[in-house]
Amino acid sequence: MTINKTIPVNGKVRSTFPKIMELRKQPKSIAIQNYLIEKLEPERYNHVLSVQETAVALAMLHNADVQKVSLAALLHDVVKWMSDEQLYAAVSQYKIELDPIEKNMPALLHAIVGVKHAIDLFEITDLDILEAIRCHTTGNTSMGTIAKLIYVADFVEPTRDYIEAAQVRKIAEKDLNQAVHHVALSKIKFLLQKGSIIHPNTIHTYNSTLATITEKNNMLSKIN
Repeated sequence: MTINKTIPVNGKVRSTFPKIMELRKQPKSIAIQNYLIEKLEPERYNHVLSVQETAVALAMLHNADVQKVSLAALLHDVVKWMSDEQLYAAVSQYKIELDPIEKNMPALLHAIVGVKHAIDLFEITDLDILEAIRCHTTGNTSMGTIAKLIYVADFVEPTRDYIEAAQVRKIAEKDLNQAVHHVALSKIKFLLQKGSIIHPNTIHTYNSTLATITEKNNMLSKIN
């Protein structure tokens, strides 16, 4: 099962499908895909492949490591098949320390447990990949480029049908930090509308990227 779509880049249509096919044929990628096909619902698996293609397209545009991005994208939802009970059991098994919000929000746990599964099942040790899995839901102020790409791609991939996805995708083509900021902002707005608790990492991601954007704009205004 593949997503044969093109990702718009810099106002043009740029297909990443040949590159994606090369990445998906690598032994570790095949092992992960086989696991996901067995464990995930088809719709969720389609989402994972779409995140992969989107993230790789953006990685190529921003000169990031496509190998790392590809694996991080494949693994970001690696335990999405687990029930809430299974996630909490895994947290207990791995002796993971949760913060007060994570203890009461099982939707956040798949990113945390996913890191452990990536290590145990697929021998992933690269810290950039593990960070991307860990941060793809809430974000984090310390995110590196790989984590930022997965955080954004998870939000903007083409199967996402909300308006903000297309808007942020265009921003991501030009400015990754701006895109991270808008993803955090959209998540905050959505959670406020639902009356849900917002994890501090999301708020901190919004604040830190806003500060970076403001500083950049101030520097540009001085130059101009």
